[in-house]
Amino acid sequence: MKVSKLEHRFDAEDAILLSAMIHQAYQLFAQEQFVLPKGFSVSLIIRALAGVEEPEEEVFGYIAQSKHQIIVVFRGTRTFKDNESDQDLYQIPFPFVCESGRTHRGFTCIYHSAREALIRELSKLSTSKTLFVTGHSLGGALAVLAAYDIAVNTSFTKPIVYTYGSPRVANPVFASKFDQTVKNSIRIFNIHDIIPTLPERSYPPPFTKDGFFYGHVKTKYPVSFQLNSLANRNHEIVCYFKNLSKKNPYYASLLCEENPGLCPDTSWCVPFKGICSPVEEEG
Repeated sequence: MKVSKLEHRFDAEDAILLSAMIHQAYQLFAQEQFVLPKGFSVSLIIRALAGVEEPEEEVFGYIAQSKHQIIVVFRGTRTFKDNESDQDLYQIPFPFVCESGRTHRGFTCIYHSAREALIRELSKLSTSKTLFVTGHSLGGALAVLAAYDIAVNTSFTKPIVYTYGSPRVANPVFASKFDQTVKNSIRIFNIHDIIPTLPERSYPPPFTKDGFFYGHVKTKYPVSFQLNSLANRNHEIVCYFKNLSKKNPYYASLLCEENPGLCPDTSWCVPFKGICSPVEEEG
């Protein structure tokens, strides 16, 4: 991973490493244990409240640091409560930066519940280190909210953001403010992944009283892998890792070899035929 505070462009090594670290955020949630790359240690386990009517606390990721980097990592949807928050797509004013448009209520509430501990932890860490903020799916949305908040309200004014398969997060006003503030942002998405097409661009009356709109943040970086499963294999971080690894196979192989257990098993990232495919083929 390169260390630079200059304007960032897509870097395959960064994209591969960060996707593996997001995979580990899922491992942390599922197994309460995870693997970090050599040289990194955990600074904070990120906990947040998910759900609408009766929110429940869940582990959503972690902050890890090395000699030169700090990485804030968010996982995506895994529980019914997470799905409730995903579906809470009404918009509210972004509460942490004035006049910054309106953001997805479900995503914002999750981030709100994690923010105090996250910002407090960052205040303890050295600003001489390069800060990365990354996430997949719902975690990509949280990464966008966190990165903008961090850039405005902490000493880490130039976070580098990598998201994977992220949904739209907010209205065009917020997206524009984000783009103006967070210059180093890469939005990686599979063109066959349905999640980045959600929420819809607009929800006009009568669905909402006055209508509201959604827009993506920059900078988009499309990839392509068609595994015949719109919101599963076409969306999973494991399959993003497999695809991105092809952009620098030597680095990906070395990363996995030097860090046993860090990289995901990608053997199931093959086209899905469906459980009824044999019947369909016979017909």
